[in-house]
Amino acid sequence: MRRRRSGGPVRLSAAALLLLLGGCRIGMSDDVPPPPPRAGAWSIDYAGPPGQVRMADLAAVSATEAWAVTEERGAADRWKPGLLRLLDGRWSAVQIPAQLRAQPWLRLAAAGPHSVWLYPDAWGGVPPQQTGDAPSGPWKRCPAMRWDGTRWHQVPLDFPPVDLDVVSPDDAWALDASGAARHWDGTRWRTVPLPARGVDIEARAADDVWVAGDQAFDDRPKQPAAVHWDGSGWQLTRLRRYQAPYDAKVVDNGSILWGIRAESASDAWALGVHSVVDGRDEDREEPRGVDERILLHWSGTRWQPMPGPPRPFREKTYGQAVPDGTGGMLLGAWAYRTAEGTYFRIDAPPNTEGWQETGLPPLQRRWLTMVEADVIPGTHTILAAADLVGSHDGVTQLTQPAVIRLTLDAPWRSPLEQPQDAVGRGGSTGVPR
Repeated sequence: MRRRRSGGPVRLSAAALLLLLGGCRIGMSDDVPPPPPRAGAWSIDYAGPPGQVRMADLAAVSATEAWAVTEERGAADRWKPGLLRLLDGRWSAVQIPAQLRAQPWLRLAAAGPHSVWLYPDAWGGVPPQQTGDAPSGPWKRCPAMRWDGTRWHQVPLDFPPVDLDVVSPDDAWALDASGAARHWDGTRWRTVPLPARGVDIEARAADDVWVAGDQAFDDRPKQPAAVHWDGSGWQLTRLRRYQAPYDAKVVDNGSILWGIRAESASDAWALGVHSVVDGRDEDREEPRGVDERILLHWSGTRWQPMPGPPRPFREKTYGQAVPDGTGGMLLGAWAYRTAEGTYFRIDAPPNTEGWQETGLPPLQRRWLTMVEADVIPGTHTILAAADLVGSHDGVTQLTQPAVIRLTLDAPWRSPLEQPQDAVGRGGSTGVPR
């Protein structure tokens, strides 16, 4: 069983999440069609106390076990990591290995209950911008830690990791701060040169690894890149080239793929953006940014651009792409895409602003930003690390770290595609198999 998505560079800042995921409610005006039919609704699996703690990453490793990382803001904007574990139907805080307690930014990767990795995040809590800038600041060397189901083992690191993915305890892949690929063989890391710069990595098997990133050129803008490892070498796949509009007065222009998810050799998705800073409007004090969202699907032989959600979704759904194992995909916090390309809405948890207003007084309103999502192995149920953000006094915002759960209604699936019967975990947090 392979590890699911790591937080890494796909994780966006709070401001970017509010923009890309529609963290605030998606307002509906008279000229906007009503929301599409619902596919299901988020429920709250775990919620911490409101304050200065936010979610950082999550990994679901089995039908009954998951891990999550939190970050707590302290004095002088110093951050302290926390670790949560779901076991026997209950989320509880667990102790971080001593080797990593001084690291403010930690991320997760997993290949099952006996291979959970906890590693330092070289982005320093700030993921790559849409242009893919490299992380700044010194790298303080420390190890990664691997959980074998009973105890933690130290894995040496001699490079600053920005993303990491795991196939097995002796087969892991990472990207360093320069965008180069590193491979762990159970004994040591070795550099495996990439034909492009990587920012996100997805490893399914020893001979099936994807890297998303970009390519730099001397005479033209950066272009997105998707690179595949077949067990013997990297292959740079062919992608469309993105150019600025012919009538734009270009101040800046570039494209990047910053997220990739693969379900099989013939089913992968990539997310990215083509950004153009257009200075043609002389009445503006600042140049105008024009972003084209990129959504690509790999069929086994080529990448094909796919249409994004329709207008009611307001294009705020590109922060995450989470295939659910049926051909469908969660896209951001609020949209579900079927295998046929039809979009359905995901409703917010109770008393949380979503497609429709809750009707609560302003000081009681809250909205959701999704940080990281993962399919529970063996199911079509999705867990996500999220922040519930509300107003404390009309000015101050308080964040409540949460884990949310989505069991799709999936009325469009045939009976053979439906998730099987639930396995109770106690209370309202049963996990469907």
